[in-house]
Amino acid sequence: MSDEELVVIEGDDEEGGGPPVEEGAPLWMATFGDMMSLLLCFFVLMFSMSEIKMERFLLAAQSVNMAMGSTSPDPVENPMGLMKDPPDPDLMLENPGMNEGATMSPIEADGQDETWDDKMSKAYLEMIAKRLEEFVEAQGLESDVEVERTATGVYLRMKATALFPSGEAGPRIEGIEILTQLAEVTGSLDVPVIISGHADDRPISTPAFASNWELSAARAAGVARILIEAGQPPLLTRVESYGEFKPVADNETADGRARNRRVELYYSLQAIREAVLRWSEEARADGDGTPLS
Repeated sequence: MSDEELVVIEGDDEEGGGPPVEEGAPLWMATFGDMMSLLLCFFVLMFSMSEIKMERFLLAAQSVNMAMGSTSPDPVENPMGLMKDPPDPDLMLENPGMNEGATMSPIEADGQDETWDDKMSKAYLEMIAKRLEEFVEAQGLESDVEVERTATGVYLRMKATALFPSGEAGPRIEGIEILTQLAEVTGSLDVPVIISGHADDRPISTPAFASNWELSAARAAGVARILIEAGQPPLLTRVESYGEFKPVADNETADGRARNRRVELYYSLQAIREAVLRWSEEARADGDGTPLS
């Protein structure tokens, strides 16, 4: 210690003084230490209050990548185990990040008042739409199969001519191949799907089918059976029939009637939201028994 740091205190006791005594830390150090301790407590408190929100953010980050793009080379690990482990590598999403010059994502554009499960559900639905579009493009089915996004869900519409002979419910070999390939996509999504049959308004009356109701029901059930045999979870599959009563085109034209004769797969946003909440509840229960609030 230098001479400047050594303070000699003159002794005033009965013995007439003592050896030099070193002074403690400067007075400003006490104030600084108190301030650092308070800041540490403050940030620990903030972290403890926001820990659950951060977990939710990391979970949502895995799925909103589809809507926001990614600039990070390393994937985010499954935080808290809240997300089902996807069996298909294409479903492994990376860290979210806005590419330079990118516009605001649809999730951000919907406003800041959305709950976590709303954002997660919309991102997962968008992922499903992209997976279905990739399937259609890879199979070269653009003329017979289309993907449509709506505010309530996503439709995969397959013309009946791509799957069935006219007036029949048994699919052709080519149709079976299409559905078998499709099951590799749908079977990995782990969310409910509604398979519905539709027809045009031309009456039908054959020994096998008394009306369009029976024909469209048999076609929808046949599609569901093939998908399930190829890996689609049966408990997540529902079959419906609408006959000619839910057209998507004008029945006055041949092209319109061809579009109305179809089988649809429908993924509902509400059903996905319920699945997301169920996953998080199950994961939290498996962890510490406390469900996410």
